[in-house]
Amino acid sequence: MSAGGREDKNIMFRIMLVEDSRSFRQVAKFYLLSEFPSTCIIEAGDGVEALKEIDSYPPNLIFMDIRLPGENGLELTRKIKASYPNIIIIILTSHDLREVQEAATRCKADYFFNKGSIATGEIAALVKSILLEKGFKADGSTEALGLSRGKIAPLILKRRIWWEPVPEVSSYVVYVSKGRTIFEPDNFSWEATPGIILKPVIGKTEVILPDEWPEFPKEPGTYYIGITSRDDLGNQSDPFLLSGLFKFLASPAPSRGGIEGL
Repeated sequence: MSAGGREDKNIMFRIMLVEDSRSFRQVAKFYLLSEFPSTCIIEAGDGVEALKEIDSYPPNLIFMDIRLPGENGLELTRKIKASYPNIIIIILTSHDLREVQEAATRCKADYFFNKGSIATGEIAALVKSILLEKGFKADGSTEALGLSRGKIAPLILKRRIWWEPVPEVSSYVVYVSKGRTIFEPDNFSWEATPGIILKPVIGKTEVILPDEWPEFPKEPGTYYIGITSRDDLGNQSDPFLLSGLFKFLASPAPSRGGIEGL
C-alpha cells in the first residue's frame, strides 16, 4: 500500500488503484495527485490486497482494472458492491467492447472507461464532480468553500448525459429510474413502462441537467439512465444503459445584507 498527501483517514478523500501493473499505477497516481493533491491514493496489485485494505478502511473511490491476478476486476467489483454499496467504482479496461461494458453494469460498477483515458481531462472532470458530491473541495480537501453558521455553503452542480450518435437517426429518448431492474427485457416497455421518467431528445446527443430536464429526480443517489434511438416511424431500439451518482443542491444565499434608513 502507498498513499499521497497527508494521511488522515478520518477526513481525507481516499482513492484506490486496483491494477497489477506497477508502472500504470505510478502514472495514474502521479496524474491524480497533480489534479487532486489533497486526496489519499492507495494502491493494490490484486483482489486479495484490495479487499484487505477495503475491510481495514474503505476508500471513497476505486479505479478497477478488469484483468487482475486471481479474481478478475468484475467479480471483485460485484463482491465489493455487495458489502460496500456506497463506494464508487470506475472500471478500466483496454477493450471498449459493449459486452464488457454490459458486464460491468451487471456487476454494479458506476462508470466504465478505457485505460488510455486515465490521465485525461475526462477522468479529472468525473473525479471533481464526485468530490463535490461528497462534500469535498475540487482539490480533494475538506476546507469549507464558504461557511454560514458552521455549515458548508451549497453548490449548484450540473450534469451532462451524452451518447454517441446513431447513423441516420436524429431522435432519441432518455429514460431514468432509481432501480436497474426496470430496464430488464421482461420489465421495460419504453414509454409504457410503469413509473418511468423520460425525455425525448431531437437533433442532438446530450441532455444538460437540471436545465433541460427539470423532471429529473432531485433526490441524491445513484440513477440508471436508458437511452434509445427512434426512427421516423416511432420505433425504438433497446436501451443503452448508464448509471451514475446524482446530487442537485440549491444556489447559495447572499453572503451579506442589511437594513438602512433612507
